[in-house]
Amino acid sequence: MTAPRHRIPRLGLTGGIGSGKSTALAYLHELGAAVVSSDDIVHGLYSEPEVVDAVVARYGERMRDSRGIDRPALAAVVFSDEAELRWLEHLLYPRVRAAIERWAATQLKTRPRPALLAVEVPLLFESGMQTLFDDVMLITAPPDTRRRRVAAKLTGSDFARRASQQMPEEQKVARSRFVYHNTGSRKELREFVRQAVAQVLAGDGTVAGGGADEAVP
Repeated sequence: MTAPRHRIPRLGLTGGIGSGKSTALAYLHELGAAVVSSDDIVHGLYSEPEVVDAVVARYGERMRDSRGIDRPALAAVVFSDEAELRWLEHLLYPRVRAAIERWAATQLKTRPRPALLAVEVPLLFESGMQTLFDDVMLITAPPDTRRRRVAAKLTGSDFARRASQQMPEEQKVARSRFVYHNTGSRKELREFVRQAVAQVLAGDGTVAGGGADEAVP
C-alpha cells in the first residue's frame, strides 16, 4: 500500500441500500474517526437557495416546502426517471464533493486532530468520489437480506428500482480495499471495522470479513 495522500487518512465508506453502512459509520465514530454522511450533506443542500431555485425551475413550485425542497416529492420524480436522476446528480455531486473537502479542511484545524476521516457515500463509485479517499470500505450483503432490512421504508419494487440504478455489488467489491459481507452480528461488524481502522492507521495489510474473504489491496 502507498502512503496516504492526505495529512489525515481518508476512508470512503459505501454500500448498497440496507447493507448496514450507517451502522459501520457509527462504529467508525465510536473508534475515534471524525465522520460525516453525504446524505446529511445533501439534505443541507436542499435548503440552499441555488439548489432550491434550480429544482423549482425544473419541476415547479410543488417541489418547494418550508425547509427548501420537498424531498419525498423530488424522490418520487427522480427515482422513476433515470434521465431526471442523472440531472439531479449533475446538480448535486460537485456540491457534495466541495462540501466534503471543506469538512476535511476543518478537521485539520481541530484540537486534538482526529487520526482518521470517514465519509459515508452511498454512491461513491457511481459519483466518482472514490478519488477523494485514500482507502474504501464496502459493506455488502445479499439482495434478499438488504431488501428485508429496508422493507419498512421501501416497497420491493422501489428497492429493485433503486438497486438497479447502482453499480453491481461485485464491481464495488473489486474496487474496495476493505470488504465486509454483513450477514452476521453487529459485534462481528464492529470487530471488522476495528481491524480496518487499525490497518489504515498502520498503513499496511488488508482485512475482510463476513461471509467471504474478499479484499483488494
